[in-house]
Amino acid sequence: MDHVLIVEDHEENRNLLKLLLEVNGYRVTAAGNGLDALADARRDPPDVVVSDVLMPHMDGFALCRAWMQDSTLRPIPFVFYSATYVRPDDEQFALALGAVRYLIKPLEAGVFLTELRAVLGQWSGRVAPAPAAPLDDAAIHALHESALERKLEDKMAQLAEANRRLRETEDKFRRIYDNLQDVYVETSLDGAILEIGPQVATLSQGQYKREDLIGTSADALYSDPRDRDAVLEAIRQDGRAVDIDVTFRNRDGSIVPCSVSATIVRGGDNAARIVATWRDISRRMAGRAQPA
Repeated sequence: MDHVLIVEDHEENRNLLKLLLEVNGYRVTAAGNGLDALADARRDPPDVVVSDVLMPHMDGFALCRAWMQDSTLRPIPFVFYSATYVRPDDEQFALALGAVRYLIKPLEAGVFLTELRAVLGQWSGRVAPAPAAPLDDAAIHALHESALERKLEDKMAQLAEANRRLRETEDKFRRIYDNLQDVYVETSLDGAILEIGPQVATLSQGQYKREDLIGTSADALYSDPRDRDAVLEAIRQDGRAVDIDVTFRNRDGSIVPCSVSATIVRGGDNAARIVATWRDISRRMAGRAQPA
């Protein structure tokens, strides 16, 4: 039974790969970083090692370098399996260190197993070939630093792209938010207004601005306290309130008939809050009042 050493810091990935190999008849040892892998391999040498690159304590490149400097481990074929270092320069560096394969995640299970069997079939019982042009310590250090810099550049580019998409999404929802006809209201469970849409100025005919209401109690929006009780009761019973008729109270005491829909959500901080929309139904109510 061939013995495979997996070196992977991500527990879920490590367990999935271990399971795949075990159900296909391999004996598996798993380590979470290069230092542990070296200790495991020296205690119980595998037939092949499959290593990630990006890991704590000792990354895959440093592990491969240490592997090739160990006379007992050097004959054992070293395979990289990485999702983070995917440039051709990364593969060239890995092969220059002495790796026999550089595989890019994710691979289909069948493809991965075929690659592994090819490695074992080619080098089982024989010394894996040394790099064609062995590198000195200075060259290895420079290439390792270059690989790390490339990874940092990739991460920065990914972050910049993620921020660009986030800004686009925020701009999109801000435009939607600013152009809503309904008034968006977000409160804590005890009724403090956390956010309210600028449309409240239209609803109140200029008597309130968004800034006037944030931090105050939502009770002030209701002309009749029983209206808020009806909204909260609907949420308690059904998980949401839908088109509950209420009356909005202006600063001067005048009222505006509205319908409120609301539910409870959790924000990014996992805190529960009530989100609601207030819709002016003055025209609808005026239509009802007209004689048939």
